Amino acid sequence: MKSITMSTRGRLAAVAGLGVAAMLALSACAPPGASQEVTPEPTETTATGTLKVGYISPTTGNFAVAGQEMVDGWNLYWDTNGNEVNGVTVETIVEDDAGNPETSLTKAHKLVEQDGVDVIVGPLLANTALAVAEYTASVGIPNLQPVAASDDLTQRNANDLTVRTGSMGGSQANFPGGEWAATDGGFKTAVTLCADYAFGWESCAGFAQGFEQNGGDVVQQIWFPNTTTDFSTYVSQIQAANADLVYVATAGGAPGPNFLNAYLGLGQDMDKLLLNCCAADQGTLRAMGDQIVGLKSVSYWAEGRDSDVVTEFIDAYKEFSDGKVPGAYVAGGYITASLVASVLAENGLVTGADLVSAITEFTFEDSIFGRVSWDDYNNTVGPVFIREVEKFDDGNLYNVPIATFEDVDQWLGRTPEDALAQPNYSAQFQGI
Repeated sequence: MKSITMSTRGRLAAVAGLGVAAMLALSACAPPGASQEVTPEPTETTATGTLKVGYISPTTGNFAVAGQEMVDGWNLYWDTNGNEVNGVTVETIVEDDAGNPETSLTKAHKLVEQDGVDVIVGPLLANTALAVAEYTASVGIPNLQPVAASDDLTQRNANDLTVRTGSMGGSQANFPGGEWAATDGGFKTAVTLCADYAFGWESCAGFAQGFEQNGGDVVQQIWFPNTTTDFSTYVSQIQAANADLVYVATAGGAPGPNFLNAYLGLGQDMDKLLLNCCAADQGTLRAMGDQIVGLKSVSYWAEGRDSDVVTEFIDAYKEFSDGKVPGAYVAGGYITASLVASVLAENGLVTGADLVSAITEFTFEDSIFGRVSWDDYNNTVGPVFIREVEKFDDGNLYNVPIATFEDVDQWLGRTPEDALAQPNYSAQFQGI
């Protein structure tokens, strides 16, 4: 496996050198496969009680598969390890927002004002996440983001109470894909197809900048509504562009397989495709089957990575889900729960800005995502993988890394000041 190092501007945390399994074993909240120790008895200075968590995710609608898997990852951790940590009981209330920003905000108000939650986890989509993060910050409630990839959660709208716990920003996670495509991939021209909202704009911008900064030429950019189910007209536009490479970014759920069915159904070359994290997540792999062996994608998550921590996590999820392999949404929910458990194990009951600060003090040398830390804007700094679909001996399809970019930050080679001074990414502004 090739390893390429990129610069890191995020601060290193106080616990550098501890992998996730070691960290959680020390705090008696070990993930599957790590050594178990007795949970420390609460001391007179350790607060105990209940941490009430509101969990918002689209468990119905076009993104239901991704949303339910995000919840499954959270539940997997507590089902495996128990929901009591160091005298603190974790109580979770799940709310479905169906991927709608107004519904998501309504559910957030309900969880805070009626249910009295201490923290909100989620939601999934960029537009829903931005709405919820603004509200939770205004009322002093931490917001942990296990999957949502909107850049501005940890850039222009960054605040002390919002932290990205299980994913990367959209532009951050796709910039290495553009670099790889123009260098090792050998592609000279590209056409992009991305969802026509914040996450799609940012994903396309990250890819396009990585591609053009390394000598490639993005010849056309195409945008589709998030509600799209039939991609045949977009495939026709891709054909007409006649580019060497087709880069596609969806927000998970049904759009990934819907696009691939249209693309392959019209006889297009899969070797010319590079997908983002969500378009090639496990939901897509299960839906498409062996016909997409060899499909390439770019993501911060790689279930086919050779790592004991990943293997233990996969084995636990298979048992939890009747044999399924976990994708990025499961992984985001799971690592978010493990971070909360680690904080409770070390500190007892902690809420508000103290909870977020404690999370961002960690550096995981080998988490299920690899080496991960947090920068001064509460955003993850970690590896991005170029992946290829392979079929393993267990009969399942896995995204296996063929190249790794370590320590990828969210600034795309700029200083934070320069990055924040430019306009928000949109269909009109891509930074190229």
